[in-house]
Amino acid sequence: MNRKKLFYGTLLGTLALGILSAISAYILAEPLIWQILVGLCGLSLIAHLGLHGGFYKGLFGRRTTQLGLRTVLNALLVLAIVVVINLIVNNHDLKKDVTKNKVHTLSDQSIKLMKGLTTDVIFKAFVNPQQVGDFENIFSKYSYYTKKLKKEFIDVDKDPLLVKQYNIRAAGTVIVESGDRTARVENLMGPDDPKIEEKLTNAIISVTKGGKKKLYYISGHGERLLSDTARDGFSTMKEVLESSRYEVEELLLVDKSGVPADAELVMIAGPKSEFLPKEYQALNQYFREGGKLLVLLEPNSPSSFREFLSAYGVDWKPKRVVVENNSLQQFAGGNPLTPIIASFDAAHEITRDAKQIAIFPISTPVEKAKSVAEGETVTVLFSTSTKSLESELQGDKVKINQATDRKGPLSLALAISGPIKSGAAKKEGGNDAEKVKEFRMVVVGDSDFASNTNRQFGMNADLFQNMLSWLAQEEDLIAIRPRSTAETQFDITEQRSRVIILASIFIAPLVMFVSGVGVWISRRRR
Repeated sequence: MNRKKLFYGTLLGTLALGILSAISAYILAEPLIWQILVGLCGLSLIAHLGLHGGFYKGLFGRRTTQLGLRTVLNALLVLAIVVVINLIVNNHDLKKDVTKNKVHTLSDQSIKLMKGLTTDVIFKAFVNPQQVGDFENIFSKYSYYTKKLKKEFIDVDKDPLLVKQYNIRAAGTVIVESGDRTARVENLMGPDDPKIEEKLTNAIISVTKGGKKKLYYISGHGERLLSDTARDGFSTMKEVLESSRYEVEELLLVDKSGVPADAELVMIAGPKSEFLPKEYQALNQYFREGGKLLVLLEPNSPSSFREFLSAYGVDWKPKRVVVENNSLQQFAGGNPLTPIIASFDAAHEITRDAKQIAIFPISTPVEKAKSVAEGETVTVLFSTSTKSLESELQGDKVKINQATDRKGPLSLALAISGPIKSGAAKKEGGNDAEKVKEFRMVVVGDSDFASNTNRQFGMNADLFQNMLSWLAQEEDLIAIRPRSTAETQFDITEQRSRVIILASIFIAPLVMFVSGVGVWISRRRR
């Protein structure tokens, strides 16, 4: 009986000294106390084992004890693995967005922009206390990719001086600052705002890239207009452009002596009637002085464009239309006059990030000429399939001749660049002057792809904006742009409901029962 009391007394004493040493080490600043307690704990443990070594030898020799220790060791091993994984995750923050529209992940353009920041950008959010969490979640998507982003939250009720200084009219306003540049993002609806990423990313571009670029779109020849709100118009694209990098204005070139001096980009979209010689002369002069020109042709565009474009390495024939017969036409309702493009030039900046399909209704081939001026570069951006034909457009009908029509692949878009002759460079101020070293042109055999109706299809809108970014020599902005978020729903149909009930009531218990039987049989065989 005395030996039993001695056994439990030394054991409990050892445990008590161990606990006291741990508490002392955690609470007390003086290390001597817990070190003495640890020493006493060690001596107590040695004494306990010396007195009762035979008991532990017999205990650990039992089969049941060995099985128990094995179970404990396995549990400790699993715990160690979990701890190691947790440490790795904490030190290497990895995220995976499995939502349909990637609503929790920034677009490629926003990510590329954040990774390329060279100066600090500050988000100043004027919010109510209950909005802080929502805006912190939004901003964290940006700060995840850069250390250059700083965040400040200003309570609109507690800091009236700052509210007045920044002229804040409503809570939820974000002021974006970088250096001496400032951009304002208003009317945000928090995380549920379908355009919140687009607004914030455009604000960052504004404060890091400087002023907007002037884009003129030529009118007077039946072109598609950026002001047109009809299905075939470009008004939606105009809204997107004006909210980001561009100041857009219509240009009636026939009334001008030349392209305005502040024009950084000029667009011609689907002209139907002839240009006057003076207009071509103005375009040639603008282009050769380092101008940036986007030309969107149609099969019925004026034939005089053939001569204008041939001087820059483009081979285009009027009244020619693409007839496509590849398997992708199912996405266009089987319409052979609406080519679907899935393969793009991965080497060119405009199409390098193109990962989706694009649609080009009633398009005309634009090919690289056999002879290109020295120093100029002409690149095919994308083409039709080998099953396509270049057929003739006669009035409103397409005349197809399988025997004589030229077979694909047929080029649908070209990117042209070339050096500016000495003394011909445009006179521009600011940092852009250093960039103007070459003229650039993009020619596409279709203008419908960027219209209000078709821009939402696949890569269409991104291709159009990438073309403008390349023309403006802002290659760092070329990427997949923010998409509007859309609610993703999982509809519980009657069939799905039965599957869920079956899985939860029958399959899950059955799996557990079979597993238990398997364990019992395994142990019985031992």
